[in-house]
Amino acid sequence: MTVGKGEKSPIGVSDGRAYAISKAETMVAVDAASGETIWQRPLAPIDEADPGVVEFAPIPLSDRIVVPISGTEDDVPDRLVGVDRADGTTLFTHALSASLSGAPGATASGVVAPLVNGRVLFLDRSGAVRWTREVGAPLSAVGTTDETAYLGAATEELLALDTTTGTVAWRAPLDNTVFARPLVTDERVYVGGADYALRAFDAASGQQLWHDDLANAVTHGPLQIDDRLVTLVGGRHRIRGPSGAIPFSPTVLYVHEQDGTRLREVKFTGDFEGGGVEWAQAADETVYLGQTFGLTRVAPEAITDA
Repeated sequence: MTVGKGEKSPIGVSDGRAYAISKAETMVAVDAASGETIWQRPLAPIDEADPGVVEFAPIPLSDRIVVPISGTEDDVPDRLVGVDRADGTTLFTHALSASLSGAPGATASGVVAPLVNGRVLFLDRSGAVRWTREVGAPLSAVGTTDETAYLGAATEELLALDTTTGTVAWRAPLDNTVFARPLVTDERVYVGGADYALRAFDAASGQQLWHDDLANAVTHGPLQIDDRLVTLVGGRHRIRGPSGAIPFSPTVLYVHEQDGTRLREVKFTGDFEGGGVEWAQAADETVYLGQTFGLTRVAPEAITDA
């Protein structure tokens, strides 16, 4: 999959297609199986922006794709751009009041976007704002169901917000902030924190069910592959907001059962082919690791024992 020279975003995958953008001001849609380009379009201005401008994957939303364009410096207009899934035509552009603090999350009718100024907003499919909520601290990426959005805050809490009104349904205490997107299932929310821990909460009440201490801050995941949880700690991770720096070493991939049982861990050393790990993402029951100089597919049997 090629999206031009320069820094590239993680991929957004839906219905057999993969979507990505690059600092070369290009967005592309490809067939996820063959890699054949379906359409490609320019996306400016982002070429002169800091690398964080392409940190977040495009978000599939029904018949359109929402593209988060937001750097960590004041060198690019922070915005969410809605494009037609079929051909990439621009449908709307919504200017943001501050940089994104984490990746937005999608519901059936829109996206929930967290900002570094402590606000959360809900943008519907037309690009209109349905609600905003002032939380008062930078926020993590967003995990969603159609009814609830889950996100970590620098107030050292996990928040559950009603996606219809933005009302806080519950707050659960953590020991540090959160960088990664919480994973939501029918009954549980799994969240990895900068406190070197992976936790599970009851999705309805916010009661903590279990936690496991890890070797570093969680930067991506947990991701769900069949009945397993896959979590990346460490790696190359850009910090947004005033949270400060996190240690990048060691970089370890963990596999857990959903009851918290740790099955294995894979440590990546400095001579790992392709360079440092920058992100982890699940697509079609497979985990991909984005690296400085390449893309690595994790063997499915290393996760599922199949």
